[in-house]
Amino acid sequence: MPAMQTHNPRLTIGCDHHYTDPTGAHIQYRCQGHPQGRALLYFHGWPGSRLEADLMKDLAFTHGWMLIAPDRPGYGGSFSPRPLSLNDWALLVGRLIAYLGLERFSLIGLSGGGPHACVVMAKLSNQLDRACLVVPMGPLHCKDGFMKLHPFQRILARLTPSQSWLVRGVLHSIRPLPYYGPSLFLRLMAQGLLPEADRKVLDVPELRPLLCANMREGLSRGIEGMWQDGLRFVEDWDDLLASISCPVKIWHGYEDTIVPIEFGQHLATSIPSAEACWLEGEGHFSIPLQHASSCFTFLDE
Repeated sequence: MPAMQTHNPRLTIGCDHHYTDPTGAHIQYRCQGHPQGRALLYFHGWPGSRLEADLMKDLAFTHGWMLIAPDRPGYGGSFSPRPLSLNDWALLVGRLIAYLGLERFSLIGLSGGGPHACVVMAKLSNQLDRACLVVPMGPLHCKDGFMKLHPFQRILARLTPSQSWLVRGVLHSIRPLPYYGPSLFLRLMAQGLLPEADRKVLDVPELRPLLCANMREGLSRGIEGMWQDGLRFVEDWDDLLASISCPVKIWHGYEDTIVPIEFGQHLATSIPSAEACWLEGEGHFSIPLQHASSCFTFLDE
């Protein structure tokens, strides 16, 4: 089990911090949870930001974990002089961990943070204790998952490698609504796309401000975060899953209309050390909001 942290000004709870990498990348991250807690990296979804980790900060405190949530380049306060590959991301995380003075850590990857978590699990296995994948995006080479995606998602994925100008134009055209009207965007998405379980959690009054703030922060730099994530999603990263050796657990719902459960099932069969929890009647938003406690139970083992 990773050691509790001693006081480190780079890990002050409730504050935004900054790391500038030798490559010119700049990472903004926020620490939440227990001030002397064991290190737990949190990789947010697509689109998203470090603010998303606030959903789990109370549980982190209770279980003695310090959440360290970085914005990926293009989101929030992070940027990079060039788009990063998944391998670049893992190397960057390794340098961030060294900068923070951490010898070992655990990891949560949610939704679009899933691929980024998987590559870190594969590349930094000697430092990683445990990892949780929550409604994770899987490799687009998983045909069962790909064909269950919304048609709009499939079109963007197919066009990204060859028609980047068109995909960037589409992302620019859809950004204003979630950025300037995130509450309306969530309401429209709930009505037209999401299952009942997700609609219920999005109706929780105290939750909506956090989700809206996370969305606005994630899109504050325009479309760059979404675009760069998209480039990484279409990489061929399936082969690295076999090299993951740390204990991994996956949570996914059968009613997920954003990231179909087939992606989680593919990850579960491809990662040798993985176990899984498949949940009836649960969607994309309901699992991280209602089953996060089971993540921390797993991390505490």
